[in-house]
Amino acid sequence: GLPPEADGAAGAAAQPVQGPSEAAGAAAFRRVHPLHYHQAFLAQGVRPDGRGLLRGRRAAASAAVVSSADGSAMAKLGQTTVLAGVQAVPTLPSEAEPGEGRVVVSLDQPLAGGERGGQARQEREQSALSELLQRSAAGMVAAASLCIEEEKAVWECRCTLHVLEADGNLTDACLLAMLVALSDTALPAVRFSTGEGEGEDGTARVVVVGSETETAPLSLEHRVFGVSFGLLDGRLLLDPTAEEEALLSTSFTLLLDSDGAFRGLHKPGGAPLDEATTRESLAAARKRLPALVAASSAKRAGLRF
Repeated sequence: GLPPEADGAAGAAAQPVQGPSEAAGAAAFRRVHPLHYHQAFLAQGVRPDGRGLLRGRRAAASAAVVSSADGSAMAKLGQTTVLAGVQAVPTLPSEAEPGEGRVVVSLDQPLAGGERGGQARQEREQSALSELLQRSAAGMVAAASLCIEEEKAVWECRCTLHVLEADGNLTDACLLAMLVALSDTALPAVRFSTGEGEGEDGTARVVVVGSETETAPLSLEHRVFGVSFGLLDGRLLLDPTAEEEALLSTSFTLLLDSDGAFRGLHKPGGAPLDEATTRESLAAARKRLPALVAASSAKRAGLRF
């Protein structure tokens, strides 16, 4: 049967009301024997928070939350919260691509405390996530649309993601925040200053002019979403929490566009996937997708900072 504790509706329905001593005992069991604790729930087809194995947490996003940014968003998956801001900076194009701008993504995530080996693992995971975000951003934005004037100036859109709370599945939350922030980005009207070459900081000699109404929206070629999974005791879980992630034998993310077309697999390590798991996860990802698409159509926030 289920352990004498449950955070969600399924567990609450399965167990009577607990006294303080029972609750304390369940919390201790959960802390000391986390795998056994989760296994008891998984055997019943539920998770400790009451979700089914292939059910995601609530996804939500708000656009235009940072007044000083050219585009911004806040995204939440359950308690996991990510803030994204985009700053559009005129700069010189590369010689190889004189008519194309670029998006540069950076991830700000404080490392959790713990043993050195644990921190090394976190650093590897952050590096893999940063690379995925950079590749995804490059696929979303039409580089040619960031050209101000060929061979003279292009936009460099600097997208910074700040992890405000990490309770599992940062990949999907970061991808959602980045997508909404890029969709919210407006490129200012510009003109060239007199003189040639670049400024002292390496940026192009471009003067930003005009008001908030004199802007052009950033052009997105594709809207890419992530749906992440993990295998815990041989069972497939969608949208794992931080507690579940610590117990997974492997984790991976399927990348889909807004029409449900498969656009890639992100799997930085762990056990290989068999064909049955791949099919099951793709079907579950397509069922999850409408909730993420709805969240990405975020309204502008009423409160900005």
